[in-house]
Amino acid sequence: MGVLRVKRLFYAALFILGVYLGLPGSPAAPYQPPAQAGPRPGDPLLTIRVYYAAEGKAVAVDLEEYVKGVVASEMPASFGAEALKAQAIVARTNAVRKMRILGGTSSVPDKNADISSDYRVDQAWNPVEVLRERWGAVTFWLDWPKIEKACEETRGIILVSGGSPCEAVFHSTCAGHTEAARDVWGRDVPYLQSVACTFCQHSPYYKAQTVTVPLERVSASLASLGVSVPASTISNGTIGVSQVSPTGRVKEVVVNGEKIRGLEFRMALGLKSTLVSWSVRGQNAVFQVRGYGHGAGMCQYGADGMARQGRTFQEILSYYYPGTRVAGIFDE
Repeated sequence: MGVLRVKRLFYAALFILGVYLGLPGSPAAPYQPPAQAGPRPGDPLLTIRVYYAAEGKAVAVDLEEYVKGVVASEMPASFGAEALKAQAIVARTNAVRKMRILGGTSSVPDKNADISSDYRVDQAWNPVEVLRERWGAVTFWLDWPKIEKACEETRGIILVSGGSPCEAVFHSTCAGHTEAARDVWGRDVPYLQSVACTFCQHSPYYKAQTVTVPLERVSASLASLGVSVPASTISNGTIGVSQVSPTGRVKEVVVNGEKIRGLEFRMALGLKSTLVSWSVRGQNAVFQVRGYGHGAGMCQYGADGMARQGRTFQEILSYYYPGTRVAGIFDE
């Protein structure tokens, strides 16, 4: 990822600088931004180019409008206001990391785009007109103002570590503990460590879900990973677990001597999490799956649980990304 290094004096004529908000681990206070703490809509520097996967083309979007579309696409509007604010900051942070004009590194091959709307690549995004049609008039009327308020109240604010925008990954439900980045992607990130999470117990994915997969599909899924195993030969000993993370997630499986990363195994089979166990019953593999997502970074249901307990967005972010702080885009 590119590192954003923007000198204060160069941008002093464009924006009023934001303020730093305390030190990591210090008690959080409600954030009160200056009248124009962040960038304003329409500034050419703050237009992000999004590869809109649904239409297969790049579109130019005002950064703050883009953030609203991400929050609306990634988090239920019924979540607590502080959770929505945390999601807005995370979404904005990820966007800034990818914006070429701000020194970021795009993850999209299309030279005209900075970021993808495909959640499997970056983070989900939909334009407001699509959301209005998808939600219906009444739901949109009720929910969109919540999204707008959360985004406006955190306008121009991102999450930083060491003077650079964080890799602010997130997921739906950790089911007890978030996962360290090294146990998901094999690389250590200081602020993406495992933390205990008792806040997501209201998630529908917190308890184990039973998923039944025909052995023919298991065979096809393994074949997509380059491992040939006929369905007729799959038994309880065929797929073994060779590595488990400290939180109990499957890091690696072995099939006929071939090693497969747990994340790839999960994705190939369409499972919601690597917090999984399984057995073969007749012509099916029966999986018990807890949680939803890779488990690293912010647990969205956990953020909602913290918001319900009266925690601020600063407390939420500092909990799931320890050692980071919030700052204005152009503060560094």
